[in-house]
Amino acid sequence: MISYRILHHVPGRIRIEVPFIKNLSISGLLQMSKQLSTIPIPEGIKDIRPNPLSGSVVITYEHGKIDIIEYIKDVSSSMEIQKFAGGRD
Repeated sequence: MISYRILHHVPGRIRIEVPFIKNLSISGLLQMSKQLSTIPIPEGIKDIRPNPLSGSVVITYEHGKIDIIEYIKDVSSSMEIQKFAGGRD
């Protein structure tokens, strides 16, 4: 499971800290992107923007169409963090 912390949340937008993405190499970021592309994005998610420089992810969504906290829990438990280990390229 990936560890994360909610930094800011208002209905329709949530920013979470995901520390492990801050230390990913370029190849690790590409591997993570490939794995994320296999996870279906449910109705209600508008945009997911990772920021590897700050180690955070911003998700914009349609409030009332999705339980964003449950979605984040599901994604974090389905990711295989060991595949992304490594330093910067």
